[in-house]
Amino acid sequence: MVDFVRAHGAGVVATNSKGGCPESAWVNLASLGDGRLVFGTNERSRKYANLLADPQVSLVLVSGAGQEFQLEGEAAVLEGSAAQDAGEVLESRHPGATGKPSTRLVAVRTTWARFVDVAAEPPVREELAL
Repeated sequence: MVDFVRAHGAGVVATNSKGGCPESAWVNLASLGDGRLVFGTNERSRKYANLLADPQVSLVLVSGAGQEFQLEGEAAVLEGSAAQDAGEVLESRHPGATGKPSTRLVAVRTTWARFVDVAAEPPVREELAL
């Protein structure tokens, strides 16, 4: 999964509002050394407000060639040195991703994952042990 994120670098994250309404957005992603995924978001965005209300998220990462990861996890807004370190990783992968003062960094610890490869014969669907 970490290698997949490093190779493809983006995906869709889905969050839930206080009222339970879903919201999805394309985000640039990077993998941290401990396996968490990190992305940036504007502190004035719906996504950020949703994460504060409910840290449970889902993500879909696609290769464009038939492979994908479906993920569920818990998001945490990073502060201090953790945000600094994660920002350096995200910035190295996606230059300009952390340049605005309103950008907040979010790390997701995956709690469930499924890998799908419809280009393989037969197609592959496997859940990952986390």
